[in-house]
Amino acid sequence: MTLTGSAEYNVESAKTEAFHGVKYAIGRNSLSDYLKDPNYIQNYTYVLRGETKIFDRTLASFSDGTYGVRFDNDPYHNYYYDKTGKLFKVDVLNKPQNEYPHTSVAYDSKGNIINSTFVISKDEQYIFNPQKKLVGHWVGQYCYDANNRIQMTREYSR
Repeated sequence: MTLTGSAEYNVESAKTEAFHGVKYAIGRNSLSDYLKDPNYIQNYTYVLRGETKIFDRTLASFSDGTYGVRFDNDPYHNYYYDKTGKLFKVDVLNKPQNEYPHTSVAYDSKGNIINSTFVISKDEQYIFNPQKKLVGHWVGQYCYDANNRIQMTREYSR
């Protein structure tokens, strides 16, 4: 027997989920192997060519020249690097990215929290700053602020 259902979230319930068990800092030592992209030349070459899959990892490129790396054997971390291959952010997920809902907590390269995101689905996420203030609510291609104004848009493959 399979049980199916759905849950609805509002800002308060999403905030509770986004900060459940969250650490406000992680040890910088846990990031030491990733402070500089160990595959910088290869990764950045692929990014510049617009390719996203390479051997054991998936890449994402951003319009400002930064890029992200997710290793196939580690579905709980996403690493983000600047144009020179220096780590500026890591996401720590409580479930693999394609399992919903899940929490994704972003830390800077020193291990300090940047934000916590409650990911309901590919199309909906609530983003909170460390003080638990809503900074964004993605619904489809639109990100709304706390006053329900569109702050930015996105495009992604389906």
